[in-house]
Amino acid sequence: MCDKPLRNISVLLVEDNEMNTLLASAILSRTGANIAEAGNGKEAIELLRQKPFDIILMDLHLPVMNGLDTTKYIRKELKLDVPIIAITANIINDEENRCLEAGMNAFISKPYTEKNLVEKISYVHHIAESKKADQPVSPPLEEGLFNLNTLNVVTQGNTELMRTMLHAFINQASVSIYALKTAFKEKNFIEIHAAAHSIKPNIDTLEITSLKTIIRQIEVLAGQEKDIEELGYLIAMLESVLTKVVVQLKLQENI
Repeated sequence: MCDKPLRNISVLLVEDNEMNTLLASAILSRTGANIAEAGNGKEAIELLRQKPFDIILMDLHLPVMNGLDTTKYIRKELKLDVPIIAITANIINDEENRCLEAGMNAFISKPYTEKNLVEKISYVHHIAESKKADQPVSPPLEEGLFNLNTLNVVTQGNTELMRTMLHAFINQASVSIYALKTAFKEKNFIEIHAAAHSIKPNIDTLEITSLKTIIRQIEVLAGQEKDIEELGYLIAMLESVLTKVVVQLKLQENI
């Protein structure tokens, strides 16, 4: 990691817990970000009316106006597409879906490390900048494309079963990418949703961290039948990462 990986990135930190604010601010300052702080959603909205930010770090449980309502206001009333990263102590699937539906872009769980926070901000900022420049997206990947721990537990040392399951993943990845790209060209939201829903458990099983939020964003947007351009970017990122995963699996497992 370079000395100032977040140099000149402006971050609005929306957090009401003083210790959490001090921790995040220390990390952001040390890594070069320009920081503004808000203690609740209403304060955040006032700051956003005054100046633009590159990234918003938004705690979900805020006084006066919570993180979800604040995000909805930013999207619908202020009409801003600034990336919003949800900060939460423990996110479950239902809450994750509500965050995505409100317009959030990614999640980070407390407690987080400096490495976690910097990687998440860099990742989300990279996507936003790629979209602005209308360039093909090749997202930066977190260390370790995937993790076979879950499959190791399931297969219990049975190498043949492991190879069979990885073959199935590779085949499913190819089928899902083709289905997603075809459905996207046809603007068929139902098929996009179905293809995303089909590959999601496999992404979770292989613990492909960089895709867990992306595949859920695809599923939510397709279910809402909106923002076809955003879906295109997300599908391109999904294809890019899955291609790398498949290549590495074939090399690592000699498939």
